[in-house]
Amino acid sequence: MRLTRRLVAGLLVLACIAPSCAEAQDSTKPLRVYAASSLTDAMKQLGDMYEAKGNKKPVFVYASSSVLARQIEQGAPADFFLSADEPWMDYLGERRLIDPATRKSMLSNRLVLVAPKDSTMDVKLTAGVDLYGALKGGKLAMGDPDSVPAGKYGKAAMQSLGVWSQVEGSVVRAENVRAALVFVERGEANAGIVYLTDQVASKGVRLVDTFPAISHPKISYPMAVVRGGMEAEAAKFEAFLQTPEARTVFTKFGFILE
Repeated sequence: MRLTRRLVAGLLVLACIAPSCAEAQDSTKPLRVYAASSLTDAMKQLGDMYEAKGNKKPVFVYASSSVLARQIEQGAPADFFLSADEPWMDYLGERRLIDPATRKSMLSNRLVLVAPKDSTMDVKLTAGVDLYGALKGGKLAMGDPDSVPAGKYGKAAMQSLGVWSQVEGSVVRAENVRAALVFVERGEANAGIVYLTDQVASKGVRLVDTFPAISHPKISYPMAVVRGGMEAEAAKFEAFLQTPEARTVFTKFGFILE
């Protein structure tokens, strides 16, 4: 009987301390931030700044917002999500995978047409523009317009200008906006549709023209804490992203602050 009581008591002690051990282990893990690929350069610098303040440096995963949202839906270990459009954040919100109270949108961007650095392409993005002729038989790289935010913005812009039907057959559908940029940098596409921030970050392309803001839905970058992860740390990181010093970094890389 005494042995049984001791065994039960021991199990109760273990049951009490087990959560504490788990919490201690969790506290040693880095924050896992899933961010749209167009945020790559800004987030790398912001991650270093966050670490310099005495925090553990986050681990960043970059991809198209569509890919990241689906990975989170499938149980990927994400703590914080930054999307390049509102619909993919809505997608997670509808599935109750983010904390809606933490959802914020503070960044925007511009959509641009770029060409290889040594290209002589000269096009003004106005209604009826002969974009197909400007491609001279070459390819137009852009994020997949069926899922990638930059691609969806790009298709909407070209439809607005009345040129989508001209160039649809010339489109190279990239898995994300940075992949589209690489096609142009390598000369594998005569032009590409990316964000201004991507063009600013690249030494291999030049700006041809900027799409009129009214030609496509507003570009918006929502962010939110993912449920079931390191929610307290994620909320702390989100607060950091809204500080004046973090906002300065976003501006440096070409983002529009709201």
